[in-house]
Amino acid sequence: MNHSSIRKRHGKYLPTALGMLIASGFLPSFTVSSQTVNDDDTGQNDSTKTVYSDLRTLFTRTSALWSNPQWQAFKMLWRKLDSFSPIDGVYSHGSFAEEANKLRSRFSTAFQELREVSEEAGIDSVELALLETLTFARLDYLSYGSQLLLTRMVPPPVSEQTDSLLPQIEARIDTVIKLRESGLISKEEMTTAFENMISCIDTYCVLEVISRGVFYSSPAWSVRWPEEVSEIQTSFDNIRTASLNRIENDGEIYEGQYQTTLEAFDSLEDAMHLTIAGLPALNDLLLDLELF
Repeated sequence: MNHSSIRKRHGKYLPTALGMLIASGFLPSFTVSSQTVNDDDTGQNDSTKTVYSDLRTLFTRTSALWSNPQWQAFKMLWRKLDSFSPIDGVYSHGSFAEEANKLRSRFSTAFQELREVSEEAGIDSVELALLETLTFARLDYLSYGSQLLLTRMVPPPVSEQTDSLLPQIEARIDTVIKLRESGLISKEEMTTAFENMISCIDTYCVLEVISRGVFYSSPAWSVRWPEEVSEIQTSFDNIRTASLNRIENDGEIYEGQYQTTLEAFDSLEDAMHLTIAGLPALNDLLLDLELF
């Protein structure tokens, strides 16, 4: 497939960088299902068809973003966060604080405007909420440093985990920026750097949902979670099973306790699943924010 044919999809010229990414094999690693099922009529397997289907989806989404002024305005603000440089290797010395209040207000306005045009921009409410959470977490961290230092109560381990992920996210974003500005966007090194950034952000998003969903008396309060999204569900299932079995077997059950605990786990699981389902779309937004 040559670059000109790629760039003219849907009757619109796409940035040359997108053609470079596709030609280098970068994009399929983020968009293609690993399942392969043969098509009896065409001999083409499902994974191949998924490549073209998902690339068409990506073309549609990104072209809508490129032509949307509200998204472009947001992207400029995002790049302001990206431009912040650590002092002596530390991101949260507070030198960013003077700009932070202005940026916080501008981001609030930007997200409100994005919500108003989300349908035409092809952004749904889940991915927009995830992006908003990530944006303000980055802004707070760059402004004030660790938020845990401001809390009166001892935080759960999952909050310590999310807090420790923020400097990792900033460092990985900086790595992507350096490679992008060096013209290495189509190189294997860039692919690895972007995957590392995405992995860290995905983990942050899921653990942040858990952090918001646990409370002091929750069986999940004292848990340290895996930092691989694919492993979190197994840990969740083990904790839920052990907690409910303990209520039943150790004589701790009283009226409503089992049901209340079960409902709390179910609510947390629903939030986790909603977040995980929204991560691929969030990753598409980050692809545009960081690579184009």
